[in-house]
Amino acid sequence: MTQPRAYHQIKRLSRDELKDFVAENIKTLAEDEAIAVIENPFVTPPMLMAIAQNPRLAGFYSVRVRLVAHRQTPQAQSTKLVHYLYWFDLVRLSIEVTVPAPVRRAIDTQLLLKLDKLTLGERIASARRCCHALVKAFLADRDLRVFGTVLSNQRVREDDILAVIASRQTTSEQLQLIADDQKWSYRYAVRKALVLNPATPRSAAASQLRFLTPKDRRLIHSNPSTSTYLRRCIERMQAKDFSAHVERIE
Repeated sequence: MTQPRAYHQIKRLSRDELKDFVAENIKTLAEDEAIAVIENPFVTPPMLMAIAQNPRLAGFYSVRVRLVAHRQTPQAQSTKLVHYLYWFDLVRLSIEVTVPAPVRRAIDTQLLLKLDKLTLGERIASARRCCHALVKAFLADRDLRVFGTVLSNQRVREDDILAVIASRQTTSEQLQLIADDQKWSYRYAVRKALVLNPATPRSAAASQLRFLTPKDRRLIHSNPSTSTYLRRCIERMQAKDFSAHVERIE
């Protein structure tokens, strides 16, 4: 949308000109003028406070979003305005490094409170690019489309994946998705955790064995919870090693 001429003029005001303009016009600013003040490089926390405390200006959604996004907006005002933002703006702002950490924490709280009201499509769209607080929530999502999408989120950590693999709530289908993932299936700790989990589909678990050290394969072989199938796979890979360590499984 093309901004009116006044918007561009206000956005280019000098420090002193902006100070005088806000002092004289704060009570009568239009929506686009308030946005221009917020986006002026010389805007100060007191100016942003004055806009945030003006009920008429704060009533404009576009103004609220920009106030929350601005690093100089007093945090008490930003955290209060967070409650009045829509889901996708909250998701976007939650990963903006320019937004102060206390404000992002307030955003995370709001996101988690709204999570149960999302449609499947909204969950899938959000899982691709969201903050770590939502990453952990989406990793617990029972829908495989959401789970598969969040695996590609750059904020997922290896510890998160290991926790999912170790959880008794994780399904074999989810473990298969991890085993098929081009990023996570190449991590040694993830490979080993998949093999150790009895719920991992046996073909997926067996495919990881060749990437493990002989020592880890022997430990897995001696683990009582290891299936006979995996033991035999390990024996075929390391017949010589196991002839000196274990009795072959008939």
